[in-house]
Amino acid sequence: MGSGKSTIGKRMAKQLNYQFIDTDQYIEKMEGKTIAQLFEEIGESGFRKREMAVLNDLESLETNHVIATGGGMPCSQARLDKMLEMGTVIYLEIDAKSVLQRVSQGKNVRPILSGLTPSAMDAKIRELMKKRLPYYEQANLTISSLDAKKIDFNTLLN
Repeated sequence: MGSGKSTIGKRMAKQLNYQFIDTDQYIEKMEGKTIAQLFEEIGESGFRKREMAVLNDLESLETNHVIATGGGMPCSQARLDKMLEMGTVIYLEIDAKSVLQRVSQGKNVRPILSGLTPSAMDAKIRELMKKRLPYYEQANLTISSLDAKKIDFNTLLN
């Protein structure tokens, strides 16, 4: 969350001459609803099932893509295993303080942080990061989100 997956993913896709897909946007288009609406209607567990369906859809793509996922997508072994089967998984590492700063400045509040005070938001971010880290660490590559702007992805991935 707030690591720059979409921004860096678009830059990476451009460098590699690949197509770019943001899974949250894909889900919103497929469902005709925002992520916040889906969280409200079907809860986090229902949303995570939608994410697995998206991975199954995207698995059949015949061209190369950079796919930016929501921060919770790789946080089940089944979804993470599917991602690892599909290609190179990159973890954009970022510290909790930077996440809080970025999501606080964002236009739309993340559904998982909705209604929280800044201190509760900070605690929730830290809790999520701790819970998600064992999944993130299984990625093929780890890149500092703060350094990602300087990376030549053609060199890194070839």
